[in-house]
Amino acid sequence: MFSPLPWLVSILGMEILLIAGPASVALDRARMLANFSTGKTGVILAETLRKHRHHVTLWYGTGATYPLPTGLHSSERFQTIHDLEKLLHKAELKKFGAILLPAALPDYDLASAHDLSGNKLSRDKWPGHLEGVRLELKPAPRVLNKIRTLASQAKIVGWKWEAEGGAPELHQSAREQIEECRSDACVLNGPAYGEGYLFMPKVGGPIRCAHPADLGNVLAGFLGPA
Repeated sequence: MFSPLPWLVSILGMEILLIAGPASVALDRARMLANFSTGKTGVILAETLRKHRHHVTLWYGTGATYPLPTGLHSSERFQTIHDLEKLLHKAELKKFGAILLPAALPDYDLASAHDLSGNKLSRDKWPGHLEGVRLELKPAPRVLNKIRTLASQAKIVGWKWEAEGGAPELHQSAREQIEECRSDACVLNGPAYGEGYLFMPKVGGPIRCAHPADLGNVLAGFLGPA
């Protein structure tokens, strides 16, 4: 029996979830630790993938400053890593053919806070007159690690922003992320890498990309034709 599904996929493109912008962790009700990210890379990737006729669902961090162009809307917004974690469990991730994670997510969460005398501080709001605060941090939830369980068939692409290390160490770090998170590719960037991005698939050699749009075109080729 003839099935129109391959033809429909070709016309409509792949369903892609793109998670971009910064996330934070709360210290108290007035303060937070946040990662730097304007959201620019994610927005340009979304626009480039749309030009390849893919359908992009954008989840965008509330701290992002890069404006969304006409026609591109964020279906969900998140502020903290815990907000994002809830979205992942609430959403129907199995409908996506690919999930891309250029978001700047925190590695650490607050375990406890004390003043300099050793008194534990409330998570409600710290007094503003303290001479200092001692923070104990713990690992934040690892979102990328959980996505494969929630979306077993999707192509998953993670990011590694690195501030130090040479090329061998950076490549090894990316390979370790792919192995640990069971993802399909990793994008390297940051001061240690230099200008642009390095796309590293699980299978095949790395590809240098000078700009976000270049990376978007490489991703479109990696994900397959619309």
